[in-house]
Amino acid sequence: ADETLVYEWKKDLNVGDVCKYGSQLRPHIVWFGEAVPKLEEAAQIAMTADIFLIIGTSMQVYPAAGLVQFVQQGTPVYYIDPHPSTSIQGIPNLTVIPEKATSGMEKLAGILNQN
Repeated sequence: ADETLVYEWKKDLNVGDVCKYGSQLRPHIVWFGEAVPKLEEAAQIAMTADIFLIIGTSMQVYPAAGLVQFVQQGTPVYYIDPHPSTSIQGIPNLTVIPEKATSGMEKLAGILNQN
C-alpha cells in the first residue's frame, strides 16, 4: 500500500471505492491498534518546542498522548479542553484552560500576548 496516496473525497465512502492500485479506500485517520505515522518526527519536534499545545483530547489514547513527555523541562505546556483529563497532572509548567477549542485559543492568545 502507498501510504502517501491521499485523495480529497467529498462524498460517502463505500465498499468498492478503490484507489488507482485497486485497494479499498479508507478514511485518512489512524484506527486503534495502528501505528501513528511520523510519531518519531513528532517527538523530535516536541523536544524543540518553545511552547506545547494540547487541544481537545482526553489524553487517554497512546502513543500520541505521550508526546508531552518529550517536551523539554521549562517549556510551557497549555492544555485546552472543556473537560480536561486529570491524567495530565504532574506535567511541569502546565496551564489548563478548561474551554472549548475556539474560546480556549482566544484565552491562550490573551495569555501569550501578555508575555
